[in-house]
Amino acid sequence: MTNVQSPRRGRRPVVLALASTLVSLVVVALLLEVICRWLPVNEGLRGLSVDEQNPVFRFTPRRESVYSRGWNFSIVNRVRTNNYGFVNDQEYDPSAKTPLLAVIGDSFVEAVMVPFLQTGVARLAGTVGSAGRVYGFGTSGSSLSQYLAYAQYVRDTFHPDGLTVVIIGNDFDESLRQYKSEPGLHYFVESPDGRLELMRIDRPVPWWRDFWAGSSLGMYLYVNLEIREVWKRWAYRPGQSAISRPRFVGNTAAAATPVRVADSDRAIEAFLQRLPNMSGLPPGRIALAVDGIRPELYDTARLASVGDAYAAVMRMHLMDRARQQGFEVIDMQPAFIADYRQRQLRFEFPDDNHWNATGHEVFARAVQQSKVYRETFRSVGP
Repeated sequence: MTNVQSPRRGRRPVVLALASTLVSLVVVALLLEVICRWLPVNEGLRGLSVDEQNPVFRFTPRRESVYSRGWNFSIVNRVRTNNYGFVNDQEYDPSAKTPLLAVIGDSFVEAVMVPFLQTGVARLAGTVGSAGRVYGFGTSGSSLSQYLAYAQYVRDTFHPDGLTVVIIGNDFDESLRQYKSEPGLHYFVESPDGRLELMRIDRPVPWWRDFWAGSSLGMYLYVNLEIREVWKRWAYRPGQSAISRPRFVGNTAAAATPVRVADSDRAIEAFLQRLPNMSGLPPGRIALAVDGIRPELYDTARLASVGDAYAAVMRMHLMDRARQQGFEVIDMQPAFIADYRQRQLRFEFPDDNHWNATGHEVFARAVQQSKVYRETFRSVGP
């Protein structure tokens, strides 16, 4: 007589196996969570929501956090956001009467990878001392269009006497919404009459953000390992064709196609046209500090070989037009080259193209030699 096994008894081993697997995964996750809590995992800056009440992107005020980069924590730093939600060890006082130089930019001004006292903003503030103030307004991902939003915010809140804007190679096309669209930032969009208008993309804080950020394992996966960017690392892996692995120069793709250049020229014109009004300052009180083409600038032949790259073309377009319209231009490239010839010190990290402490030092020195700096702090020597 044949024994017939009941369906319920047949499913029991499967259920037990699944339960055992689930329990094992939970135990492993908890163990990894404990390990990650002992490591300098990036804790994030916790951006605020962006809307009509808070129109510019900032971070949770008065919060200390760990910044780290990569799976192996190649860069580790401790950062603080001040009373206005910008990465800065000093508080901002809108009622102070001493002269104020505002420094606007992206992650190069945010500078979370460098101890604050070694940043350009801190060096400038230290030089000025009690005779004036230097406030930084920078967030990662910003571009020309976002700089305008910060300029207006700084004008209305702090009333600066001078302004320095840091310009990086990817700031041009990424100012246009057709090239980039990140919630919380401002972008140029084309109006029906063909002009470029500034548009804010609101950014609500998702309900799960603080829950995910409370897990060290979750932050390690999301920030240090950058699991969101896995597909890019696969697409750009060594050995692929030039189509799937584009060449990058100056923090952006090197291809200077006619359409991309033309679109970027429109962004430059819109930026320069609007900046004086939105900052409340004439062009002569505004300095544009333009980054050099790094790391190519360490070698003359290599630098010449990328002269037709997009970043090299656009930085020249910006500087030429800015000078024509009365802005002061601080070209960081010759300053970097001269300093490197003297000291043989590089200006970026081995695995990160942001300025290191040396880069910030050269930037601060270049700003101190500018006309905008001298006229802002007339009583302060160079």
